[in-house]
Amino acid sequence: MESNWIAIIIIIITFFLIRYIEKSKTPLLLNFSKWIPPILLAFIFPAIIVYLFGFNFDDSPIFSWNTKYLYPVTIFTIMSSMSLSDLKIVGFKPLILFLISSFIITIIPVVLILLIVYNPFDYQSLIIENSLWKGLIPVIGSWIGGSSSMLILKEFVLINEELFLSILVIDTIIQNIVMIFLFQSIKQTDYIDKKFNLDKLDLISLGENNLVSKNLTFTLFFSFSIPLTFIYLDMDFLFNVLALSVIGLFFGNFFKRWSNKINLKIGSIGIILIMSIIGLKLTFDSFELPFEFVIFIVFWMLINMILITLSGFLLKTSFTWTPIALMANIGGISTCPALASAYNKKLMPHAIVLAILSMATGTFWGILSFSLINFII
Repeated sequence: MESNWIAIIIIIITFFLIRYIEKSKTPLLLNFSKWIPPILLAFIFPAIIVYLFGFNFDDSPIFSWNTKYLYPVTIFTIMSSMSLSDLKIVGFKPLILFLISSFIITIIPVVLILLIVYNPFDYQSLIIENSLWKGLIPVIGSWIGGSSSMLILKEFVLINEELFLSILVIDTIIQNIVMIFLFQSIKQTDYIDKKFNLDKLDLISLGENNLVSKNLTFTLFFSFSIPLTFIYLDMDFLFNVLALSVIGLFFGNFFKRWSNKINLKIGSIGIILIMSIIGLKLTFDSFELPFEFVIFIVFWMLINMILITLSGFLLKTSFTWTPIALMANIGGISTCPALASAYNKKLMPHAIVLAILSMATGTFWGILSFSLINFII
């Protein structure tokens, strides 16, 4: 019982530390957050505390509470924060570009695994027989759906915490490098649009986002009562994820009193708590990835960036949507609006729309890729 309270105290400290870093305007912490996302710190900080003080929470029920209670509420609140009506703000071509990006991220690991299986490379034992390929599935969740999808897919494919941490660190490094590149490239939009005769962005016609607070009591009641109902029914984990996602989308789009904004905040809190609890199980004994596997992930990202850029040129859409579509998937709702504002602040609401769409679809893309790879091997 004492260990449970210690675990809860560590999680509470981690939560307030992350929230403080997220809201801080201190230059040092702002620079720190650019390179080490708070969500990564939420995972590592509890692990460091456990390591330094020699705590062992293996038998604690807090991990089953995490899966049984926190996951359903977090999934439902995040999914119900997406307003389908906001898609018309973005327009047809940017939406197609975003979906192409999602498809490319999903299909590339399937193609690469296919090449490994049917070619005499010495990677089959490394990536397939050692089940390292399962580590690719949470990456899809991260690159499309963000932290929530990454965590859901981690549970879905059942990878251990050591592999997950290694994947998370590599993923963070790659995302930071790509983010710097995208911030620089979006500033060249006017030149690239003119050079390649792409559509000129009409900033005057852009609208506003619909993510506004409405009926708080109504939203909070159903945001907790619906996930609790599924918890009581004790259904399969995947069934709960899919059902709560669909019901969340329904409530977020067909109830006028629904508050998308408050659920986005609740979902963000849930992500921090989930990552903190997972961090309690982490050990640093096997913190490494084979070099070939790291190259595999880097190659995956490079192909994604090249193909999405070519797709933007083929669609003749303004270049500004190419980095925004990439960032909506790879960076998510925390960095996509910031990237859009680097070109023009009027684009921020539209970047949020694409980022929320990414959050809503990431899990499904990851499950699709997992199913295809599982069929191949």
